[in-house]
Amino acid sequence: MMGLGMMGLGRTVSALILSGALLCSAPSRADEAPWLPVSQVMSELARNPEFVEALYRRLGRNPKAGGILGPDEIKRLREMILGKDFEGLDRFPGLTVQGMGRSVRLAGATLGRSSDDDLPPEPATVEQAAKEKIETAVEEGLGIPAAGTPPAPDAYLRPLGFGLEAGDRVDPALAERYADGLRLAELLNRLSLNAPDGGERYRVVLDGQTDGRTDGQTSDTPRALVEALARSGHDVEVRDSRYFANFGDLIYHGRDVLTPFWIDTRLPVPGTDRNLLVPVSHSQHELIVRGPVVNADLSFYFGIDGQAVFRPSVTRDQAWVMGRVAHRYRGEEAMEVIRLAGVIVRAYDAIKRRHPELPFGGYYALGVCNDVNAMIELRMRGETTLFPLTLDPQFFTDTGEVGRLAESLPLDSGWRAAADPRRILGSLPVDDLAALPLPSLKEDLEKVRAAWEGGRLQRPGVGDIALVGAVMAGLLAAGLWSVRLWLVRRRR
Repeated sequence: MMGLGMMGLGRTVSALILSGALLCSAPSRADEAPWLPVSQVMSELARNPEFVEALYRRLGRNPKAGGILGPDEIKRLREMILGKDFEGLDRFPGLTVQGMGRSVRLAGATLGRSSDDDLPPEPATVEQAAKEKIETAVEEGLGIPAAGTPPAPDAYLRPLGFGLEAGDRVDPALAERYADGLRLAELLNRLSLNAPDGGERYRVVLDGQTDGRTDGQTSDTPRALVEALARSGHDVEVRDSRYFANFGDLIYHGRDVLTPFWIDTRLPVPGTDRNLLVPVSHSQHELIVRGPVVNADLSFYFGIDGQAVFRPSVTRDQAWVMGRVAHRYRGEEAMEVIRLAGVIVRAYDAIKRRHPELPFGGYYALGVCNDVNAMIELRMRGETTLFPLTLDPQFFTDTGEVGRLAESLPLDSGWRAAADPRRILGSLPVDDLAALPLPSLKEDLEKVRAAWEGGRLQRPGVGDIALVGAVMAGLLAAGLWSVRLWLVRRRR
């Protein structure tokens, strides 16, 4: 599961990314769940000097091994491991959204100065390969049913040594539909790049492979293609789904390891001296197609690979990421979601072409997984319930509809931003807090929710913002007074 949901380029580094895989976790007891807390894993592995040396060497030599954590966070991680503060890893790094932005900028600057000559080349994603394969095509058939064998159960797992594996297990049911999903994702992504104002068009021809009602029809937009499938007897549903983001995808001796990325909301937990820390969420819009010819499962989000695209679904999530469908769309609503997703694909492609200098493919600066899905939710529901949102609107000024949606989002990355309890709760992958697998998180969320609903929750940062505003006003007044004195003296 990719997303910001948030941070760590765990999927884009080389095989021995021990640090990226072990950065984050959540509290849990091994005898209560089929997963392990990272503190337990690290306490066992740290007894092996070879593991510790490999981890330190990785952190010290390659900035990518720390994901998009900044130097301060990597330094703190080293100190925690050296000091055997393994329990501290269970809520690492605990950055605010603003602090996370600073870490991204610092990590990007460090990465730009580093050399990757000693690292193997990063493989192109299936979406990039698909785009290159059909970039020059003007018109072609649907190509479904698609050829291809299902991925092996361990196709996306990488052995790291020391009893560790990183990656995803393949879902057998999704694997059977993967070839069709890959092909449909290729078509939707390529159709999204068609210019909205005419010109040479890429088109997909439905050539009678369905029940004949679409024989010879051509589609030149994602919506048109999905509408043609619906007319030919296919069932289409779009689901707005939320999960905990899993950046480690770590397995230790066959057991899943909890690797969320903890973020400090700056909301005080009533009755404590702590702020509310929550695992970052991952959101995506899932396209489910079932019918006489096309049977495919796709997801749409902006990932840590720097791409806002449709993606074929094939892997099975670790159980601790949970999962909740916030909204379901069918009929005209589903087609509108597909249309807007296609517009977003084109907008992000244009922005990245204009700004190739953005580190991490624009991840964080152009948002995280939640931002593009928040745009869709805002368009479809009139508001968004996702947190955090990090995009910088300055990059979206020339993107029309997408720019207007970006400008309307309640962003969390600005220094004035105060966390919204409604969106924090709305991003959770459960309908009922009692279903959360993390007891301490459930308790904190229940306290915050009760205080918020009762109007007793202290809003974060208000005092700080007022203080900063007063200081700035004072400095401005002092500056104006100095200018006035200077002008008076000059007249004399």
